[in-house]
Amino acid sequence: MKAASPVIRRVRKLSPVWGIPLLAFVIAVWLGVRAWQEKGKEIVIVFDSATGIEVNETEVRLKDVTVGIVTKVRLSDNLSKANVFVTLDRHVSAHLGEDTRFWLVTPRISVAGVSNLGTLISGVYIVMDPGNKSGTRTAFEGLAEPPPVQSDDKGTQYILKAERLGSLDIGSPVYNRQVKVGEVINYHLADDGNSVDIRVFIQSPHDQKVYTRSRFWNVSGFNVSVGSEGIKTQIASLASLIGGGMAFDNAGSYEVSKQAPSDHTFYLFDDRDSVLEGRFNLKYFYVLKFSHSVRGLKVGAPVEFRGIKVGEVVDIEVDTVDNIGKNLHVFIAMEPQRLDPELELTREPVDAFIRNMVQQGLRGEMKTDSLLTGNLYIELYYAEDHSPGEFIAAENYAEIPTVDKPLDNLTRQFTDVAEKINAVPIDDIGKDLSNVLANINKIVTVWEEQNTAARVHGAFANVEKATAELDDTVAEAKTTLAQLTVTLKSIDHTVAPDSQLHFEIIEMLDAVTEASDSFDRFVEELYRYPSSLVFGLKKDEK
Repeated sequence: MKAASPVIRRVRKLSPVWGIPLLAFVIAVWLGVRAWQEKGKEIVIVFDSATGIEVNETEVRLKDVTVGIVTKVRLSDNLSKANVFVTLDRHVSAHLGEDTRFWLVTPRISVAGVSNLGTLISGVYIVMDPGNKSGTRTAFEGLAEPPPVQSDDKGTQYILKAERLGSLDIGSPVYNRQVKVGEVINYHLADDGNSVDIRVFIQSPHDQKVYTRSRFWNVSGFNVSVGSEGIKTQIASLASLIGGGMAFDNAGSYEVSKQAPSDHTFYLFDDRDSVLEGRFNLKYFYVLKFSHSVRGLKVGAPVEFRGIKVGEVVDIEVDTVDNIGKNLHVFIAMEPQRLDPELELTREPVDAFIRNMVQQGLRGEMKTDSLLTGNLYIELYYAEDHSPGEFIAAENYAEIPTVDKPLDNLTRQFTDVAEKINAVPIDDIGKDLSNVLANINKIVTVWEEQNTAARVHGAFANVEKATAELDDTVAEAKTTLAQLTVTLKSIDHTVAPDSQLHFEIIEMLDAVTEASDSFDRFVEELYRYPSSLVFGLKKDEK
C-alpha cells in the first residue's frame, strides 16, 4: 500500500522581529508630536534695524521669562526693513492678538535716567506685550521705542490740548502736588493744525483724583518772577527742567465736579499763573458779517458775553466791494472754556454748544467801547426780538448771526442827548443872563452912591461899642450882687433865728438870688442876639 502524500500548509505568522520597526515608528510619531508641540509657533516681527539681534541667541521675554527665540533674520523685499523670525512657546502663542506688541530692549539714556545697562553683557532681547486677545495674526510691526504703558498697567489716559509742544516729549512726567503720577505717552498735531494733542497716562489710583474741572499746566524749565515780595523761582524737578513735564491740580473746593472719564480732553496752560488768572490760548474761529461801517473796530478788540471777555477780533476784511448786504466780515477767536469749563475742547462739541446758543437767540453786535476814542468791540448776547438765524459751520470757522445796526444803544443815546442840547435856546438864555447881571450892577451902584454900606457899618460899630460897655456894666452888677449876698448872709448869722428881722432877711436874700439869676439869663440872651438892642427881638427868636 502506497503511503499518502503529506499536505504542506504555510501558516502566516507575524514574526516578533517586526515589532522592532513598529515600535520605532510609534516612537518616531511620538517624538514628532512632542517636537511639534515644543517647537511652538513661528511669527515674524518687522524692525527698522536688526542691531544686536543674533540667531538662536536673542530671546523673546514676557515679564522677564523666556518665551521664544530668534530663529532667522531676513531683509524685506524692498530692503528697507529687517524681518526677524521668532519661534514662540506653544502656550504663549495662544495669546497672540491684534494688540500684541514687540520691541527691542537696548541700553537707553533719557531724561528719566540710564536704563537697560545689563544688555551690554547679556545682549539685547525682545519684549512681548500680549495685549487683549482679539483676532489672530503672525506678522507684527516692532516698536522703535518701548511703550510707556503696557496692557497690564492700571490707570486712565487723557488728552491735553496745547498751543505748542514745547520741551514735552514721550516719557515726560506728570505731577500732582510734586508727586509723579503719570507720564506723556504720545502726541501729534491736531487735525485742524491749530493745536497739539498730547496723550497722558495717569496711574491708578491717582487717576481717581482727575476731575472734569482739573487744571493742567506746563512745568518745563523754571519760572522766575520779580515783584513786591521779592524774587520767586519755581521749578518742579530736574527731570522736568531737562525733558519737560506737567502738573495738575483740582479747582476750588467750592466747585462740585465729577471724575473725568477716559480720553477726556483738558487744556494745557502755559504755567501756574495762567491757571490762576484764567488765561486760555486754545481758540476756535468764527465769522460775523456786517453791512455798515466798522470804523473803530480793530484787531485785538475784545469779544464779550455778558461783560466777560470770551475772545478777541483777529481779522477784518471786505468780502466784496459790490453794494450788497453784510459784505464786511469780522473774524473772531473764541476761548471755549470761558463759556463752559466742562465743555469738551474738540471742535465738534464746541460748535454744537454755540449752535444751541444761536437757536436760543445768541447774536453778535458791534458796540461802542469808548465815546472819547470811538473804539468798538463785539458783544454776544441773547436778543429778545431776534429774527431767525442760522449757525453755519465750515471747515476752518463757523458763522454766528449778527444784529446789523449802524449805531448801538449807547451811541444812539449819546446822539439823542446831543440833539436835545442843540435844541436848548442858549442864545436867549445868554441875553437874559446879561440883563440880570446889568440889574445887579445898578443895585450895587445905588448902594455905593447912598453910602448905605458905611451907615450900616457905623450902626454895627455902635452896637459893638454898646456891647463892650454893657459887658463892663454886667461885670459890675454881678460884683454888687455877690457882695450883697455875702452881706445878707453875714447879717443872717448875727440875728436870732426866731426873730422877725431874720425872716425878712431870708426873704430879701431869696429875692436878690432870683434877681441875680434873671440878670444872668438877660446877659446870655443879649450875647446871643446883640442886634436886639437896635432892631429888637423877633418873635421867632423868643
